[in-house]
Amino acid sequence: MCLAFPGKIVEINDNFAKIDFGGGTIRENINISYIEGKIGDYVLIHAGYAIQTLDIEEAENMLKYWIQNTIWKCNQCEIVDECSTGNLVSDLGYIRNKNIKKM
Repeated sequence: MCLAFPGKIVEINDNFAKIDFGGGTIRENINISYIEGKIGDYVLIHAGYAIQTLDIEEAENMLKYWIQNTIWKCNQCEIVDECSTGNLVSDLGYIRNKNIKKM
């Protein structure tokens, strides 16, 4: 199954953009050549490509979905501090125990 995650365009350089996924996770060089996006737009990202623009309501609903469906996993994960989803969920205050022992 393929997964895509929403993010906000914060900078554009030709066909590539810097995307803010929230929680301190920002990625550069995301290919946006398949969509018509501008700074401030929310886009759906899969495998380094923006595949769809989202309105704010769609983006918020998708972020809520991700958070609600990953909290349980992040709270049990041994590498939560190394994961962009874990960082987002943690920054939003949903991680109960950030001092999980590493194996």
